Amino acid sequence: MKTALRQIGIILWKDLLIDLRRKENLLAMVFFSLLTLLIFQFALGSADDLRYRLTPRALAMLENDGLSPAAHGDLQSLVGRTFATRNAFLQALRATGPQVVTGAERVAVLEAARRTTLQEGAPGLLWVTFLLAGLLGLSKSFSQERENGSMEGLLLTPAARGTIYLGKMGSNALFLLLLLAMVLPLFALLYQISLWGVLLPLCAVLLAGVLGFAALGTLLGGMTSTLQGKEVLLPLLLFPLLAPIVIIVVHLTGVILEGSPLAAEMDWVRLLAAVDAVFLIISYLVFDFVMET
Repeated sequence: MKTALRQIGIILWKDLLIDLRRKENLLAMVFFSLLTLLIFQFALGSADDLRYRLTPRALAMLENDGLSPAAHGDLQSLVGRTFATRNAFLQALRATGPQVVTGAERVAVLEAARRTTLQEGAPGLLWVTFLLAGLLGLSKSFSQERENGSMEGLLLTPAARGTIYLGKMGSNALFLLLLLAMVLPLFALLYQISLWGVLLPLCAVLLAGVLGFAALGTLLGGMTSTLQGKEVLLPLLLFPLLAPIVIIVVHLTGVILEGSPLAAEMDWVRLLAAVDAVFLIISYLVFDFVMET
């Protein structure tokens, strides 16, 4: 066990040093992410297309700003409901009771419920950006080894194929986490989304999504590294298989950004953990056969 852990650490450290010293992979992924976020910003960032939805997080912020307990109770019936127009939201607001019909509270509630198209689709846009940028890193992971002939040397070492897989998967996961750490502030800034108070559960979901992405992506990256047209084959194979993880993490990211507790979504959390475990175990067992072909 100690020998295997040491071998995994050596492979992981080697890949990280190569990527960090070259820097072009990381810079390309960051700039690609920034450009993708900007394209979404220009395409979907119209200020005229607004929705109104009172989220648990917005209601908690209103309560911290001095919203009365009576108004807070009346507004509970509006939480989670989406209104297409300002007038529709105001009508529903008037129907809640007399506490929030007039005064500064009404203006504050209206402002807190205002959401742009970008904010509505922010969880999906974040993961689409990350998957597209992360694909650049995965495609380089094995191609660099193949081009320099170092993959053959790595396979000739006494390290087990599963150990090599875990080392490569670990380095890919850390590299993708580094990418996320750089993209997340840009995402929050461009889309005007506050991460205050939700960063810890959000990081847990991002970590789980990255592990599943890296587990499957490392296997398929090794599988397609020797094939012609690998740049096309890798996304064609990877994205359909990643669909379960993408659906789960987009849902959980949206729940967290709205301020709902992650504990209320434990079925989704357990499903995400199960999918990650299945991808990791199958990839570990199949990697030996993949590298023989």
